[in-house]
Amino acid sequence: MIGQVENITRFGLFVKISTDKLADKAVSKNRGLLRWSQIPKNVPKVQIGDLIGVEISKIHEDGKVDLNYQEKNFKNVYAEFLETSHQRLTELEQKNRELN
Repeated sequence: MIGQVENITRFGLFVKISTDKLADKAVSKNRGLLRWSQIPKNVPKVQIGDLIGVEISKIHEDGKVDLNYQEKNFKNVYAEFLETSHQRLTELEQKNRELN
C-alpha cells in the first residue's frame, strides 16, 4: 500500500495509511510507524508529505500499527493511470479551445 509521511521523529516516520485497507482489522488509527531500522540505507531522504510504499508488519492490541518499507516504483505502478489522465486532459483542453 501507499502511505504519506505525516511526521518525522527520532523513532522513525509516522505514515498515514488508507483506512479502507484496514477495515477488517482492529486498528484505532489510520497511521503507523515505520521505524528507521526498517528503511534501507539507499532510500533517498524523505520529507513530510512524501508518498512511500509500506506494508503492515504488526497490529498491536491497542490499535497501533507497525510498518515495513516496501519498494515502490510509482511511475511503473501508475503508468497506465498517468497516461490515461494525460490523454483525457488533452481531450478536455481541445474541447475547451473549440468552445472558446
